[in-house]
Amino acid sequence: MPESYQKTIQVMEPECDYHQKIFLSQLMRHAQEMGSEHLLHRGIDYNQMYRDGMVFLVNKLLIKITRRPTFGEQVVLTTVPMKPKGAQFIRDTYFDTPEGERLVEVSISWMLINPETRKILRPAAFEVYGFEMYPNDGEYITRYRIKRPQGQATTHLRQIKYTDLDYNHHVNNAVYADIVCDVLPERVMLKREPRQFGIMFEKEARLGQIVEIDAVQFQQPNGELGYYVGGQVNGGHCFEAELLF
Repeated sequence: MPESYQKTIQVMEPECDYHQKIFLSQLMRHAQEMGSEHLLHRGIDYNQMYRDGMVFLVNKLLIKITRRPTFGEQVVLTTVPMKPKGAQFIRDTYFDTPEGERLVEVSISWMLINPETRKILRPAAFEVYGFEMYPNDGEYITRYRIKRPQGQATTHLRQIKYTDLDYNHHVNNAVYADIVCDVLPERVMLKREPRQFGIMFEKEARLGQIVEIDAVQFQQPNGELGYYVGGQVNGGHCFEAELLF
């Protein structure tokens, strides 16, 4: 029978920005970790999966923000795994107050891959673990897309360093949120509050590589500010992101 997984955290000082609000990258890390902890709770260990020739990598992610948690605040995290659509595994994670106020929702599409060949595996390969998931009714992450808007771009270069890497030997997906925020104008990041962040991953970035990044400002249909940020590695698309205020 499918089940969700829940725990309570307290937002720590190193997780917070200039305004004592949790970084987007930390929201991503918590959402990722909830997935790993849920699997471990069911006896599915990462190392065992690796030995079995499979690991999960984030394909795309969307964060919807009502209010970012602040330093010292207690937050209840609940993660809900849903049945795959095509090759995409789906997991939603909710950040709520102990009283039940919804603060943040993170939806992630994961791909199951062979860690040696980097080839995508069919979801049926994961069935060996007997992990049951909820129906995927109402999911939206598999349909999520990012389109580059018209407009002049500002260009940035970012070399991948040791601390950007994770145990999958590439840039951890949460690091990209920091990269995106760092290329936007400081006046925007200091004075405006993000309400949505989405990112799609296309090509892994590895140690020593240079990521060429373009940032384009645009106006949303409601008149609010938005930014598109896209990165390329060795002439190929690495990621595309969208940050709405």
